[in-house]
Order: sequence, then C-alpha cells, then structure tokens
Amino acid sequence: MTINEQIQMLHDTAQTLRNTAPASEGAAAAPDRRAILNTILQQARTLAWAEAGSLYILEKGQLRFLAAQNDRLPLADITRLLLDREMPASTESLAGFVASVGRTTKIDDTDALTGNEAFRVNRDLDADTGFRAKSILAVPLRCPGGKVIGVLELFNRIGPDSDAVPFPSVDDPGILSLASMAAVAVHNALLQAQLKQAYVDTMLRLSAVIEFKENETVDHLRQVSNTSVLLAEAMDLSSNDVRLLKRASPMHDVGKVAIPDTILQKPARLTVEERGIVETHPLMGAEILGEAEENEVTVAARDIALSHHERWDGRGYPHHLKGEQIPLHGRIVGLADVLDALLSHRRYKQPFTPDVAVEAIRLERGKHFDPDVADAFFSISDRLLATYDTAPQPSAVPAN
Repeated sequence: MTINEQIQMLHDTAQTLRNTAPASEGAAAAPDRRAILNTILQQARTLAWAEAGSLYILEKGQLRFLAAQNDRLPLADITRLLLDREMPASTESLAGFVASVGRTTKIDDTDALTGNEAFRVNRDLDADTGFRAKSILAVPLRCPGGKVIGVLELFNRIGPDSDAVPFPSVDDPGILSLASMAAVAVHNALLQAQLKQAYVDTMLRLSAVIEFKENETVDHLRQVSNTSVLLAEAMDLSSNDVRLLKRASPMHDVGKVAIPDTILQKPARLTVEERGIVETHPLMGAEILGEAEENEVTVAARDIALSHHERWDGRGYPHHLKGEQIPLHGRIVGLADVLDALLSHRRYKQPFTPDVAVEAIRLERGKHFDPDVADAFFSISDRLLATYDTAPQPSAVPAN
C-alpha cells in the first residue's frame, strides 16, 4: 500500500470516528457500537495486510471480544466461538499481557517462542477454530487520559507469496495512527453506553421513589419485572424482548411522580375526580421518558409506561387502544401489574388469595388481557404464584 493510500485509509477512518461521537439531543442515533468497531478492525487489517484480527474492550480487569474477523473462518464460527467471550487481563494471553503493561508487542514467528516470554500465547482459540496464528501484532488502545481501555490484535501479515510474514515495526506511524483512532472509537462507544446506562439508572431510581411516595415498597417493581420476564419466556419471545422487559418494566409507573401525594397516599377509595388525575400518569410517564430513540431500553419503557393500563377490549386508558394496537410489552406488563395488585397488600386492602387472582385473570381473558398473554400466565401460574408471599398483613387503614 502506497503512502497516499495509507493517508486516504486514515482519512476514511477519521470520518467514521467522527460519526461515532455521542449524539446530542435531537441528533440522529449513532451507529451500532459493534458495527463501528468492526469497521475499525477491518480498516486496521487492510492497512496492515492482516489475515485476521480481534478487538477487545477492557472492563473490570476482563478483556471481552467485541469484534473479530478472519478471512479463513466462516462468520458463524467467529460469532459462536469468539464474540463476547471474556478472558482476564493477565499474562495468560498476549492480549491480556498488552492490556496489563500497556505496551505494543510484536511476534514475528510464534513457532520460535521459547516459553520464557513474559506472556503466554493462548492456543486454545487456535484449537477451537483450526486457525494458526503465525505472526501477531498486539496494540493497547488508550483513552485520551492515557488509560488502557482495550486491545487491537492483528494476525498473520500476508506477504508476497500469500504466506504469513512479520508485521512492521511497532513504531510504524500508520499502525500507531490507526490504533490511536481505534482507541477514540472505543472510548466514544463506551462513553455513549455509560451515558445511556446512567439515564436508565436515573429512571429506575425515580421509579423506586414513586413506590415510597405511595407508601409501598420496591418489591412491586421487582415482582412486575420478574412476572413480565416469565411471561415473555412462556410466550417464546426473543432473548432481546426478555432483556428489554426486565430492564424497562420497572419504569411503568414513573409518571406517578407528577401525581399529588395526597392522592397517592389516600387510605381509601379515590373520588371520580381523583381517579381522573391518577389516570394521567401514563401520559406523564411518556413525557418524562421522552423520545430517546437511540436507547432501546428507554423506548421500551416509554411504550410500557404509556400503554400498560390499556385494555384488550379498548376500555383502558389513556388512549383507549384495542387489541394489537397496544404494544406487546405493554400488554405483558399490564397483566403483571394487575397480578401484583391482586396478590399484594395495599393501604386499603388485604391481598387476595392465589385462587381468586387466577380466577380474576381468567374472567378478564379477552376483555382486559390479551388472550395470548393470559394463556402464557395460566401455563406458568403455579411457578408465578410461588414467588408471592400471600400471608395476610396488618391493615394500614386507621380504624374508625
């Protein structure tokens, strides 16, 4: 590759990295982290004439594969054997050693290693994949502050005769420049993920505050989340749907933060006017969660907050949606929420018995509840009911 081609390659990489910066409010969603890292790895391999490569993220002393490519292996094998696999940042592997000491390391011929090196070349993956790493270049990726946040590892530089030859010097400016830009991509991707997680954590804490406002406990959040997950699994939903329900369902009542405490904590039945105020909380929840389309957890939480009080027969609120107009996640959390209300102690009532709760859901199948969600509940009702303590509790309503 000529110097002009290298310059163009670095220019293209820089353009890719500029597109990975965390999106500002109202901006389009940033590209998928794994896709970005795969682009960086592909460009690194092209620049270095490498037959294969891996890109790791360093988190809590563990290296995790986030991108792996190999011209000799099917993509399905790479995904099955490598992606998201973890290993310690230790001398038990070359990548672990590089992450630990923060120094670029080059091996010209793995067959010439004596066994006295400060690291061990891990051959387990070679055995799993049938790929033989002959020459290796491992480069630490550093964030702007200098901390190592990952490792770029390249295998088998292809020579003129298509055999594996040594990589250039560890001081090669092209390799160092690309490693620097790859580090920027990883740093931006991690920062974006951290910002998203911080937002979700804030919403979860706000949801917990609401439970205390109602003089209830965060057990409600845990139970609704647990029931939602079990229902999704019983319906054979995807692992991503199950994960989203687990993380998003606890935010279903976040809008109640806007409801006056005098109504939330009233130890008696609500008036029609008060009930109308309470029924605004799905709209408030959707407003609080906003339009964060780049965060699938927040998108799911918003759908759930807005729709979990809708009914299959269209008599719910706030928009009187009917049937499959209601998002599936909202239909699932809606049943989980009602089940918890039936089986839990409240200021104004004792828990109903499991038999009464099951019969109530049976009577509302096809009315309040999606028949498929109700049937999923019946298929695992014994397992679900076992997660509840339905022993009578002392009433919190003052005696007259």
